[in-house]
Amino acid sequence: MEISTRPFRKDDLSRCLLIEEHTAPKNRYFADVADYFTTTRGELTVALADGEPAGFGKLTVLFDGSAWLELLRVDPQFQRRGMGMAIYRRYLEQIKDMGCPRAAMYTGVKNVASAALAEKNGLHRGREFKGMTLEVEKAPRNKADGLALVADKDRAAFLLEPCRQAFGDTMCCNHTFYQMNEGTYGGFVSQGWLYEGEGCVLALGARFQPKRALYIAGLHGDLEKGLSYAVGQARSRGVPRITVHFPREDKAMEEFYLSQGFVQDPSDDVVMEGDF
Repeated sequence: MEISTRPFRKDDLSRCLLIEEHTAPKNRYFADVADYFTTTRGELTVALADGEPAGFGKLTVLFDGSAWLELLRVDPQFQRRGMGMAIYRRYLEQIKDMGCPRAAMYTGVKNVASAALAEKNGLHRGREFKGMTLEVEKAPRNKADGLALVADKDRAAFLLEPCRQAFGDTMCCNHTFYQMNEGTYGGFVSQGWLYEGEGCVLALGARFQPKRALYIAGLHGDLEKGLSYAVGQARSRGVPRITVHFPREDKAMEEFYLSQGFVQDPSDDVVMEGDF
């Protein structure tokens, strides 16, 4: 079998959707992001078996210039036959060519195969995160004002730097784990994802699929005030759910979100990361 890689083409879509259906039936979203991924820096790569698509994956350059490795899918009949390694080889070529200082991805804490593949390609296990989701229709209708959009990246750094330890040095939006630094702060401001109020900092947004969920990428200070604002934003935008990730060991945040009606996701996540 000859294995090769090339950039995604529009006529690959139907085959890639079928691969996703077979590999991630409960986490299918490629149809919604295929066009979006062609607009971001970094290649959407297809792995070929004798010229036919057998897997795909995306490298995305984040706000701070680091590489985020996502959406890796390999047809079950071609798993453990070199397709994943071929996509990672293309990842590593891009990391070198674009000068990305760091690369990262996430997987479930129990997904041994995914973590092993990442480790073979220079990544190591980092922080673990717990995910939770709130159905907005079940949330109380509390006062939902008192926060304002942050429009200045220096102000963003002033607000967020003191939160780094509480956030595990990471902010998560659409299961994309952003390392906290000036590049990320500026990116969040540019996307309209950062809010402040008296005694409260809230990072809230959606990288893609904005009608499906809003993501609390960070919440600090007056937690109830920030969450009420997030719920109000979701209601005003017609978004049905809010999702959050926070360090697995942060029991206080876990208790807070549980008390507000959030339900724990089926699996915790681990960030695999490495410097290049």
